[in-house]
Amino acid sequence: MDTEKLKYLLKKYNSRSATPEEKRLVEDWYERVGTEIPAMAEDELLPLKENIFSQVKANITSNKPKSRNSIALSFMRAHLSKAAVLTALIMGAAYFYFKQPKLKSTANQIVQVKKEIKPGGDNAILQLADGSTITLNEAANGHLANQQGIKVTKTKSGELVYSVTNQTSQNRVMLNTVSTPKGGQYHLILVDKTEVWLNSGSSITFPTAFSGKDRKVKITGEVYFEVAKDKTKPFIVNTNRSEISVLGTHFNINAYPDEEAEATTLLEGSVKVKRNQEMVLLKPGQQASIDHRAQRINLREIDNPEAIIAWKNGYFQFERADLASVMRQISRWYDADVRYNGAFPVKEYTGKIPRKVSVNKLIEMLSYSGIHCTINNNQIIVNPK
Repeated sequence: MDTEKLKYLLKKYNSRSATPEEKRLVEDWYERVGTEIPAMAEDELLPLKENIFSQVKANITSNKPKSRNSIALSFMRAHLSKAAVLTALIMGAAYFYFKQPKLKSTANQIVQVKKEIKPGGDNAILQLADGSTITLNEAANGHLANQQGIKVTKTKSGELVYSVTNQTSQNRVMLNTVSTPKGGQYHLILVDKTEVWLNSGSSITFPTAFSGKDRKVKITGEVYFEVAKDKTKPFIVNTNRSEISVLGTHFNINAYPDEEAEATTLLEGSVKVKRNQEMVLLKPGQQASIDHRAQRINLREIDNPEAIIAWKNGYFQFERADLASVMRQISRWYDADVRYNGAFPVKEYTGKIPRKVSVNKLIEMLSYSGIHCTINNNQIIVNPK
């Protein structure tokens, strides 16, 4: 798309006068916003930037609790429309690109990276029942293994799929494990057609075939499930702290050991969460959390359950999150260590960031909210100012 046409469409888009076709063109361009910034003169950029900023500002809420300070990430509100997300990203990209000499830009403080920090992607290791391993992001598409009548295939889209080829040959339990490193994620389909998404630094151990009275798996880290319905065989997920039982439903489990609590969030259907002798039944829009200290189950309503699984859809989405929580998610996805340089005020952050942005763009976007970072080798350093 040539520069003049792009500038024209951006102005129409942000004044909400674009036709559906023009909106589609702008949103297609948005997917490439990191590499195609229009070359505008400063007198052209300023009114566009101010127009974009005014629209984004109108969509920002402070969410100030009585006892704590709170600021919304100034580039996005948690439940912004795609248009607002777009305007915010354009504002950040264009403003940074053309106004950099006059800004105290965070990017100017970035030390040359010796080991490049990159956003994560599809990356996982499959361990078969015989102990052999397959690095899935390096494996060719097609047939990977055959385990007693169960075929393991990697599809063209990168999914790992288990399917039955010979029911009679399944005479013993064979466990497989799929694990993702930091900076990795993966999608697999179990033999019962249950779909599983693994976030960074996560794993799932499962039988190649569910031949018993239930379908039992074990996970670490964060995993989202869309469980295939089977009234005769409940689907059971074990973590280090709880057991989650379902028949067919959609739910997310965050069981990272460095989080304050293990959390199971239900999006569809119903699940039973059990810890020792305590048990709660979740309804859609509810979350059961187990505090690592109290070791009991707390039940609460979630205003925006879709935000919990934003990671699966390619976004960081923060809902009144503290700084440490924000940076833990970033650390896992970019496979970078985080260090804090000094003390920080207690604040909460609400916002949404695409997980595919470069680390430099990420730091720039965080700076709009008052989170100032620099990079040193494979380390992200968070500074008070």
